Amino acid sequence: MSQGATTKTPTATTAQPAGTAAPQEAQYTIQPDEGYWLPRQNGAYSEQFDWAWSFYIWVCVIFFVIVIGPMTYFAFKYKRKSETEKTSPIDHHLQLEIVWTAIPTALLMYMFWVGFKLYADTQIAPNDAMTVQVTGAMYNWKFQYPDGTVTQELELPKDRPVKLVLSSVDTIHSFFVPEFRLKADVVPNLYTTMWFHPTKETDTAVQCAEYCGNGHSTMYSRVLVMPSGDAGAEGTFENWLANGGEKSSLSPLALGTKKYGQLCKSCHTLDGSKSVGPSFKGLFGKTESLADGSTVTVDENYIKESIVNPGAKIVQGYQNQMPSMAYLKDKDIEGIITFIKEQK
Repeated sequence: MSQGATTKTPTATTAQPAGTAAPQEAQYTIQPDEGYWLPRQNGAYSEQFDWAWSFYIWVCVIFFVIVIGPMTYFAFKYKRKSETEKTSPIDHHLQLEIVWTAIPTALLMYMFWVGFKLYADTQIAPNDAMTVQVTGAMYNWKFQYPDGTVTQELELPKDRPVKLVLSSVDTIHSFFVPEFRLKADVVPNLYTTMWFHPTKETDTAVQCAEYCGNGHSTMYSRVLVMPSGDAGAEGTFENWLANGGEKSSLSPLALGTKKYGQLCKSCHTLDGSKSVGPSFKGLFGKTESLADGSTVTVDENYIKESIVNPGAKIVQGYQNQMPSMAYLKDKDIEGIITFIKEQK
């Protein structure tokens, strides 16, 4: 059990183990805004970002017309008519040069201030922001909440600030939610952060905006913004979190089945065949020979130890590849144990 888990470090040029293989194309919808420029706005700074973007675009358009228009006109109007035509003796116009230098300089300084202020405001999260740990891996996202809940979709409370602490286990990714107008690189051996304040309930997508391998285009996940309220009220973010990332409470077996699909399926089969780790078929109650020559009976304590400290007892014939899943809640571990018990 304990030697089995996920994945060797993947690369973009080699075949990926099942746990890191690119998933099937997910159908996530990024809703358009009422206009035609950008996706729907959702966040405390989305409107300001859109205003700045539109302002920069129109400044570029207007100055393109101001510069290229007269240039084109003058190119034809003052084209040399004959070989004997003399060049005008006027070589500069000081007042005009001052004007066309001062106005763009002042405008560029203002544009810099707009961008810098927006950047600074979006880098410093409020003290009361909820922190979510985000891990990027080829080709999926993992989200861990303060209470230990782990999901592969990002659920957020409406009208509450949320801070993401991002890291990668393999290569550089880029976490991008178009509706929030925010993007941050996700780098191995380094933590980066971003924060946002969802202002409306939505069902949208997060995507990787940095090419990371063959499955880059399918590295999508859902972002769901739910109303905030009492933990006992169904449909609220607090209720979803209290249920361990479910809209309603699951039985231990149902929870274990879900966790098997999310965490164990890539390395542990259910039909008795050998994979990265031992098969779960008939595993509970079985006596396993360990790499150090001893034996162990697969019971509840051994399974829990294998999840929390997988390197403690390595089954003979397998390698110590499984990462610790100590972040799982007790009820998640109980669900996995219940699921393994059912695999006769």
